[in-house]
Amino acid sequence: MSESLYNPKLLLDMMDGNQQEVNDLAEMLFDLGPKMLQEISSNINNTEWKKAGDIAHKLKSSLRLWQMNELIDLVLFIEINGRNNTRLDELSSTFILLEKGFNEAMIEMKKEYS
Repeated sequence: MSESLYNPKLLLDMMDGNQQEVNDLAEMLFDLGPKMLQEISSNINNTEWKKAGDIAHKLKSSLRLWQMNELIDLVLFIEINGRNNTRLDELSSTFILLEKGFNEAMIEMKKEYS
């Protein structure tokens, strides 16, 4: 496990050490995370900035639970600027970094949780 990509400690604490609950949450992230990324990408490509920001907000919750700290700032940038129609020229490049980091974290997590 790479502590820099994710950290399950918070979830384990929240679930009173119930590893099966953490495994279930990992499976949920494997299913929903890529779908949320696709929605963010699609909304950015269609200049639906607020929708991209709203989906980023939902994804942010999961990233926080897994303590994917390197990705939280990226998703927060998309959330805030998408919702506020600011720094729109930076959303695509920020999304690319988010997607790359998320996919790297998923590869590592699947080694542990699949």
